Amino acid sequence: MDTGERLKTLVDEAIDYGKTKTDVIIARVNAAQDSQIRFSQSSIDISKRWNSLQLELFVLVKGKKTGSTVRPVSSVSDVKKAVDDVVTFSEILPDSMFFAGVEDKVQSYPELNGQYDSKIDDFTESSPEVINSVVDQALQEGAKRVAGALMIREEHFFFRSSLGPEGEGKSTAYDLNVRALQNELDYSGQGLDCGTQPSKSEKDMLDAGAKAGRLSKQAIGAVQGKPGIYDLILSPTVAANVLGRIPGQANPFLIMMAASPLQDRMGEQIAPEFVTAYEDPLFKGGLNSTNFDWEGTPSRTITIVDKGVLKQLIHNTTTARMFEAESTGSSRLAQMGMGMRMLLPGPSNIVFKNGDHNMDELLDVSRPTIYVTCNWYSRFQNQQTGDFSTIPRDAMFLIEKGEMKPIKNMRISDNTMRMFANIDALGNDRTQIFWWEVRTPTVLPTMRIRDCRMTAATQ
Repeated sequence: MDTGERLKTLVDEAIDYGKTKTDVIIARVNAAQDSQIRFSQSSIDISKRWNSLQLELFVLVKGKKTGSTVRPVSSVSDVKKAVDDVVTFSEILPDSMFFAGVEDKVQSYPELNGQYDSKIDDFTESSPEVINSVVDQALQEGAKRVAGALMIREEHFFFRSSLGPEGEGKSTAYDLNVRALQNELDYSGQGLDCGTQPSKSEKDMLDAGAKAGRLSKQAIGAVQGKPGIYDLILSPTVAANVLGRIPGQANPFLIMMAASPLQDRMGEQIAPEFVTAYEDPLFKGGLNSTNFDWEGTPSRTITIVDKGVLKQLIHNTTTARMFEAESTGSSRLAQMGMGMRMLLPGPSNIVFKNGDHNMDELLDVSRPTIYVTCNWYSRFQNQQTGDFSTIPRDAMFLIEKGEMKPIKNMRISDNTMRMFANIDALGNDRTQIFWWEVRTPTVLPTMRIRDCRMTAATQ
């Protein structure tokens, strides 16, 4: 039995066994093969591969009670036990206050392109050699030590709802994080690369290593920055974490939970006219691209911000009915806290329209400006207003009087909506970003922002 047939057998068993016990049941089985290479001190520490088979279930019982589970399975008996467990648990829960239905129409799905690399196995075998070359690139650019990780995934899945929709798919993905360091920890640089075609991306991976090494060398001699108001140039890595999240907050669930700054902003100009952003589950090469959502609604591209104006929210069936709108095909089985999952609207890939400025133009400034290449530890003081702080990490530079000087130990302490409105220019270097600080794949260029508040990192 091949992988597709096995997945379909397990999903069919879950639906056929569970539909007599539930009002609605949705099942998805994912088979994945993951590979990881970790490296430190310029050498590979760990190279491993593992397989997983995971069942995801959503059920509606007694008309108004919902429940879900995600667990590994290996047999039909595991599937039946998972169904029994989630049904038994859901029956003792209170009626759901956040459920108004799921997709009940069988529809055709749009075609996806560029999501599967047929040479994934060959690349995985050769990946240690690629990583050694990545490390060499960083060292040649001036790094003393290099660390990081490469993750590679091949995934097949099958999905079915007791209401009729069903589908399947397969994808490949990789993400590389390279950190280059000097003997002093303050002088470091980062390079990232990710996508769906690892066998065609060796050059991009080498470029990520070279970038990390170059930034690390440029950071040597960094001095304490002075708190104040500066224009900021945010690399795609930083822009994705700080401002790339805003289109994803056009989410009715977050708005109702007072966790989005976009409440009551529909139709308003929230950014300059040259800023347009989408929720795009059909983006070619997007890490989370999918041709249908978790309920089986066809995916489509949604313009969230159109020429700076907030235009649309994303919806699943429940929020669409609550808001008297249409589902945008954005239903996800979203994790809420430790172990709890709910069927909610959520983004797949956030995609910004590319800008028209090259890097030299962005760096040609007449006002005191700080170029931030990486950031960690973003924290929100108020999710509803967008007040936040984040710590620039790795190479950071003060641009003043035509010179670019390395600085350190500063914090961005500002408001995401104010910064979004103050975008001054967009680069033409649109890049897909995904790493531990950016969990929703975000495709966007370098951004220059006016009048941002910088404080000392210890404040």
